[in-house]
Amino acid sequence: MLKETKINWPDYYHPRNAQIHVKNAVPNKVPAERVWACLIKAPCWPTWKNKATSVQLLNGNGLELEKGTVFLWKTKKLQFECTVVEFVPNKKIAWKGKSGSIDMYHAWKLGCQADGCSIITETTQRNGISWLTKFFLPKQINSYHKHWLEELQQQAR
Repeated sequence: MLKETKINWPDYYHPRNAQIHVKNAVPNKVPAERVWACLIKAPCWPTWKNKATSVQLLNGNGLELEKGTVFLWKTKKLQFECTVVEFVPNKKIAWKGKSGSIDMYHAWKLGCQADGCSIITETTQRNGISWLTKFFLPKQINSYHKHWLEELQQQAR
């Protein structure tokens, strides 16, 4: 039976207020603790054949995300400065980020199942030129998230 945790969307980033909202989910046969251990090691993300070109933690222990961690996340086209705003070990993590005038919120939820956990990721974007990019960017984000979920599963095995 799936026990799901809820995303505590700040009103500003809530999907109803965003131009872009993308959600991806995948069942997984690996325990949540192992998935979580990989997910919070953000500096390792680029080694997963992920399209994140670099991640640099600017505070904290420099190795793992935790509530309040500020990090630079350089994707293929943008660099975001992010802050971890929600952190419930083995259940959920979320960060807000900014790149120029683009505001984003990215959340991960792990739901317990009898044979592993479900992994759900959701992101919203607003401002910048998202009024225009909302017509094509969700498809790219969806593809990026699918790849990230696949790689996260591989790393956690």
